[in-house]
Amino acid sequence: MRGTDAPARPAAPPRGRLALTAALLGLLAALVVGPACRPLELEHPYVESSLPPHSREPEAERLIQALMRNEIMEMQNWMTPELRTQLRIEDISATSDRLRNGYGNPIGIVEEKVHREGELEWFSLLVLHARGKPGSPDRRLKQRLVLYQFALRGELLDRLLVREHLDVRHLKSPARRYTLVTRIHFVSTGEWTVSHGGKRRSTNYHHGSRGQHYAYDLVVSKGGRQNGGDRQSNKDYFCYGLPVLAPAPGTVTTAIDGVPENRPGERGKAGGNGVIIDHGFGEYSALWHMIPGSVQVKVGDKVELGQQIGRVGNSGRSTGPHIHFQVSSGGLDDRGIGMQAPFVDVYVDGAWYPRKLPVRGDRVRGTSSDRSRAEVLLDASM
Repeated sequence: MRGTDAPARPAAPPRGRLALTAALLGLLAALVVGPACRPLELEHPYVESSLPPHSREPEAERLIQALMRNEIMEMQNWMTPELRTQLRIEDISATSDRLRNGYGNPIGIVEEKVHREGELEWFSLLVLHARGKPGSPDRRLKQRLVLYQFALRGELLDRLLVREHLDVRHLKSPARRYTLVTRIHFVSTGEWTVSHGGKRRSTNYHHGSRGQHYAYDLVVSKGGRQNGGDRQSNKDYFCYGLPVLAPAPGTVTTAIDGVPENRPGERGKAGGNGVIIDHGFGEYSALWHMIPGSVQVKVGDKVELGQQIGRVGNSGRSTGPHIHFQVSSGGLDDRGIGMQAPFVDVYVDGAWYPRKLPVRGDRVRGTSSDRSRAEVLLDASM
C-alpha cells in the first residue's frame, strides 16, 4: 500500500465547520490499510531479539493493546469528544481486524519519540509486526512496519494516525511513496512565497538532485518583488535577517557558521552557513544560506520545535537571500535520499491545512506560536 496520509487539495478553500471536519478527517483518521492493499514485506528483516518488545510509554502500550484486542469501547472512552465524533466504531473495529489479520502481532519497537506541540503531547512509534509462531523459520519473512502516531490533550486521545510505513533503510530515489514520520512545521515567521518546490521539475529546479529532489527555496515577496531597493545589498531583500526556526525537535548533526555572504547576483559554493537536524526515524532536515555569525546552535545540541537556529542570509550557492530547506534520509546532500516534506498545521494561499506540500508560487505561513490552537482558528473565521 502507498505510505501516504496527506489529504487531497480541495477545489476551494474550506470554510467554518466544514473546514474543521475536513481537517480532522484528514489528520486524525488515516487508518492503516484497506482490504485490497497487500502489506509490504521488509526487504531485509529485523532481528526480533534485538528490539525492545514493548514501548517505554504506558500510553503507547495502551493504544497498541486496545487495537490488538479489539477493545473499541476502551478506545472510545479514552478519546476527546471531538475525536469521538470523527471516528466511527466501525472504522476502529475494521482497523483492529486489519492489524491482527494482515500484520500479525506487535513483536518489537523499532523507534519511538515523544514531543510537545502547544497543548498536545505527541507520541510516534514504529512498531514491527509479524505473523507466525515465535521461532518459526518463515516469521522473519512476514514482518511489517506500522506507524502509530497519536496526541494526547491532557489525558485524552485527541489525534490518531495508524498506517503502514516503508522501511527507510532501503529507500530508493525518488522515494515517491515515502511519508515522513516527523511532523514538519514551517521554518520561519510571517508569510513566505515558494520560489522552488513541489514534486515536479516544472515547479522545482532541485528535481534532478538525489538528496534535494523535493527541496524548497523560500523568499518573502511584496507586490511581486523580493526586495525594496536596487538589489545592490542583501539588506534590501524583505526576508534578510528573518529568523530560521527548527521545523521539529531533534539533535544538531551539522552546524556551519562564518562563511562570508555573497553580493546579490553572485553565487558562492555549497550551502554556506546552515544546520542539519536529526529528527529520528532516519529523517534529517537541512536549512542553509544563513547570515555568518547568526547560527545559534552547535553539533550535539538538542533543539525544540520552533527554536530559532539562525537568520536568513545569502551565503553558499545562492544569488540572493532565501531559505533553502529540505528533508532527506541522510545527514549530507550527497549521502541521503530526498523526501517529500509537507508542512503540518499550515496556511497555504490563505487556507489552513493539517498537512500540505506547497509548490512554486504558493504563499505559506505557519500557525501562531500556540500551535495547538490551529483548530480554533480554523473553526472561527476561515
